[in-house]
Order: sequence, then C-alpha cells, then structure tokens
Amino acid sequence: MGGRLRVPRTKRARALLAVVLVLLLGGGTAGYFWWKSGELPDGVAFRVGDKMVTVDDVNKEMDTLRALYGVQRPTDANALDRYWRDGAKAQAVSIVLDDAARAQNITIADKTARDVLSRYIAQQIGEGPSARDEFVRALGNAGTSEQAVLTEIKRQLALNQLFDQVTAGQTVTDEEVRQAFDQRRAQLGTPERRHLRNIVVRTKEEADQVLADIRGGSTFEDVAARTSLDSTRTAGGDLGELSSDQLDESYRGPAFSARPGTVFGPVQNEHGWNVGKVEQVLPPIPAEFEQVKGRLKDTLLLEKSLRVWRDWLAEQIKRADVQYADRYLPADPDAPPGDDSIPGNAPAPAGPPR
Repeated sequence: MGGRLRVPRTKRARALLAVVLVLLLGGGTAGYFWWKSGELPDGVAFRVGDKMVTVDDVNKEMDTLRALYGVQRPTDANALDRYWRDGAKAQAVSIVLDDAARAQNITIADKTARDVLSRYIAQQIGEGPSARDEFVRALGNAGTSEQAVLTEIKRQLALNQLFDQVTAGQTVTDEEVRQAFDQRRAQLGTPERRHLRNIVVRTKEEADQVLADIRGGSTFEDVAARTSLDSTRTAGGDLGELSSDQLDESYRGPAFSARPGTVFGPVQNEHGWNVGKVEQVLPPIPAEFEQVKGRLKDTLLLEKSLRVWRDWLAEQIKRADVQYADRYLPADPDAPPGDDSIPGNAPAPAGPPR
C-alpha cells in the first residue's frame, strides 16, 4: 500500500476520521500548510508546545508590564525591535515556568493575589475604595486590566515557590564565606552615598523653568511639590541616601559630580527630564568581616542557587519546543533570559500608571 491512506468503510469510522482531519488541518488549507511547512500561522508571535500565542496576546501582556512595572515601549527602531523580541521570549519563558509550576502542584489562591495587590495600591495611592477605583481607571488608560495584573502577581508568587523547590538543598560553609570576604573586601564596604532630591518633568523646557525657579529663590521642596511627576513630590523630591550603582547611568554622573548643596541637571532618562539636588555626601566605609559575614553568606547562597536555577531553566526551555515568528525571534532562543526571570528580580513597580 506504500504511503496511501486506507479509508475506513464504516460510517462511524469515517466520521471519526473527518473530526481528526479537521483538528489536524486547522479547518482549512492554512492549517494544513502550517502543519506541512512548520511555519506559524499569520498573527501568531510564537508557540510553546501546542500553545499558540498571538501578536495581540503579546501586545496585551506588554501593556500589563508597562502598567505594573513601568516597562516602556522604545521609539528608536533598533531598540523597538529588541523590545518585541525580548518581550516575546520573556512571555514564552513565563509559559514554560507556568507549566513547570503546575507540574509541581503550585497554585496561588485568588485571595493571596488580591491581598498583594491591595498592599501595592495602599503603598502607591492610598487606602479605601476610591484608591482602588483610581488604580483600576489608570490600568484602563494604560490598556490593561485589574485581572491581568492579578494574573501577573500570581505568576510571580508561583515563581517564588518554584525557585525554592528547584534550588532546595544549597549550602555555604564558613570557609567559603571567609574566602569570599578576602576576594571581595573592596566591594563589600559601603560605597560613597549621596542624599539626593529630584524633580521629574515631561520636557526640557519645563526642566529649564524648574532650574530658573530654584535659582530665583524658590525652595527645591516647594518646586518639587508643585511640578514633579514623581511620587516623591509630597516629600519635596527626597530620594534618600543612594550609591551610584542605584542610579540610572545617565543620572549618576551628574549626581556624583555635583558639590553638596548644589542643584544639577537637566538630565534626561526614561522617566522624563530630571533636576536634582545633592543634600549631603556620605563617605565610603571599609568592610569588617563580622559586620558583613551574614550578608555575604546570603549572597553566596543566592549565587549558588542562581547557577542551579539557570541550568534547570535552560533545560526546560530546550525541552519546551518553542518556535518564534521571524519578527519575534530572539537572539538566543534557548538561553535563559536575564535577571527578570529570577524571583524577586522582576522590575520594581513604577507607581500607579497615568
């Protein structure tokens, strides 16, 4: 018979074959050609196993990440291309991790996720029904929904539990701690810190006016309360004491070269145009073993856990059979993503979306 298809003779068997063919061919020739060629159907960004994720799905997920974490869509063409490729990969890995969490019977109750969201709203906006209503309206303006945010919170909470399960059993000896201290002594000390204030506005013209107002005699605190887009405006733009590595690359240079008591800027970054002030300079403090050994041990334990996690995740990605459309194909599809895939290292919430 070679490769010929033997047609069943009974009506029941023929009906069953018809159903199978409809499922296999996707109801038409388009599904047949996808199955035959291995290419994804139009409108599909990527596939994980038998799960298709559409371009629209990717867009909605990126809107949720923008609302919750402040992940902004670039305007530069090359950066925008990387944005879509990296975004698709992050979502594909999320699906892989979701499947792994379900396989380990990890579930997050709705109430747990809602409690986390309520705390977030209270911290960012305030208490009570009006604060939640404001948050939900802001989500709608950002193109996402409360349910999408709750789904993301559940994913992060499940990821925490999965990480603990995968990396269980890692230990660090006292000898390893002492050796690491000797090797990292310079980095373990407290670096120079600066007590900073900051004002964020939308345009350079607005930033220039902020500088003019301050130099004209207005206090930094009053101008921040009146003009800043940042949530610190109610505290006079107070950012607290920060080291240089806690600041955006474009911001740290001016902030750490200005003299105490002086104003610097305008400086542009992803949040807008910034005008800052150095309130105080705190000199570096050398590390003492007894003071840092606990923190250092935690760091070494995390580093060991991350190596285990990344090796495990790389294997999961390879086994997941992920296929990307050309526009969404990342540079290295099988490599684990960056630190955002690590529990606790997701981008910090950026405050209520506007």
